[in-house]
Amino acid sequence: MSDQNSSCCRRLDLAFANLITRLWVALRLFMAGVDKFRSGDGAAATFNAGNYQTKTDQIAKLMTDNSMLPSFLPASAIEAYAHSVGYMLLAVGVWVAIGLFSEFALVAAGFAFLSLGFGLAALPDDMELTANIGVGILLTAFALYTNKSGYLSLDGIFGRGRAKKAASTEG
Repeated sequence: MSDQNSSCCRRLDLAFANLITRLWVALRLFMAGVDKFRSGDGAAATFNAGNYQTKTDQIAKLMTDNSMLPSFLPASAIEAYAHSVGYMLLAVGVWVAIGLFSEFALVAAGFAFLSLGFGLAALPDDMELTANIGVGILLTAFALYTNKSGYLSLDGIFGRGRAKKAASTEG
């Protein structure tokens, strides 16, 4: 009887754990992407494509001048990554937040964190790697682990609709 009860009832604790963790991952990625468009702080901050170009040029130069990456990656690959990373972070952040194709979105988020970690690990001072990127990867893994209970997402909404339709056509 207890097996039947556990299989029939949704685990709201896991559903909310998935939602909260998924939203943290999405927020972290999205805001990191937004930051690439920022110049200045506080009320004086501006967000535009010119700032993005300047900031990504600085990232590419930092990676080319101060890391071991140029020894095994061409400068053009480093520049291509630096100039696309902000858009990738924005897209993956939104994708994870809405929960559409959640498993794939969370895997993409994990790889986004790994790519950021790879770049940071190549720099001489990689203190942010464990403190920031490592936490992001762990929380992404937890969101992926609880994803089967991700009823509070577009996947969950669409999945419930299909399950109700299938049940009504069988009866």
